Amino acid sequence: MKIWLTALVIVVLGAGAWYLFSVDRTVEEPLMIEEQAVIPVQQEPEPELITEPVEEVLIEKATPSAPELAEIPLPALPESDPMAAEALSDLVGEAEAVRYFVSDDVIARAVAQIDALDSQQIPESIQVVRGPQDAFIAIENPDPEEVVVNELGDPIPQYLSDPANQQRYTPYVEMLEAIDTDTLIAMYERNYPLFEEAYGQLGYPEGDFNQRLKAVIDELLAAPEVTEPVRFIKPEAFYLFADEELEALPAGQKLMIRMGSDNAERVKSRLLEIREAL
Repeated sequence: MKIWLTALVIVVLGAGAWYLFSVDRTVEEPLMIEEQAVIPVQQEPEPELITEPVEEVLIEKATPSAPELAEIPLPALPESDPMAAEALSDLVGEAEAVRYFVSDDVIARAVAQIDALDSQQIPESIQVVRGPQDAFIAIENPDPEEVVVNELGDPIPQYLSDPANQQRYTPYVEMLEAIDTDTLIAMYERNYPLFEEAYGQLGYPEGDFNQRLKAVIDELLAAPEVTEPVRFIKPEAFYLFADEELEALPAGQKLMIRMGSDNAERVKSRLLEIREAL
């Protein structure tokens, strides 16, 4: 099951958009000095040396005050992708932006992905953050405590989570922790109309994306802590939780369990800080 650290969407996309749409392009005006006619004067005795400091005065006069700039308007939602890609490259590096992020319908995908975190599955078509390149790691459990059978009564192979699996999510967690909360909130307020527009396109014309975002974060924070190693079954191509109650959890909470307790604790700490700021 190709699942990614979708909590990162809430933070990294926001910071990228903030950087992109809120850049202060201040232009300094050249200092113009008018020429004056040279008037010969009678030479006076050389004045005494003035010891009063004048450096600060000279600097203040030589530096013109920057003009106040009008607020840069937000781009239209369908036209925001090229600039978003450039902003992400500047923010996390070109290679990382290409590796971890899609380049089309960025904000719309982010909103749709966040909205889908409390569903059972997240369609690949709305992914905005690409998942780990390597496969989920599990160790075969030849002697499970409880036998799980399929519809025909045949036992289903069981597995245990491998601690090495947590390393698949480490780059995502580190990127999440690197984002400054104040920067994120400033971006979110500045660009909220784009998020709200994308949310309306999902079929919520009267909806409030900010409330939806907070509800999703609350759900991620409520993900249960599970004793490791976690038991899995593999009836077909994908790993499923052997515990039916865990398998019935929303996709976002199951992701928190799959990434490992250490990563989940770090993500929850970051999300809690963001939630309080919201």
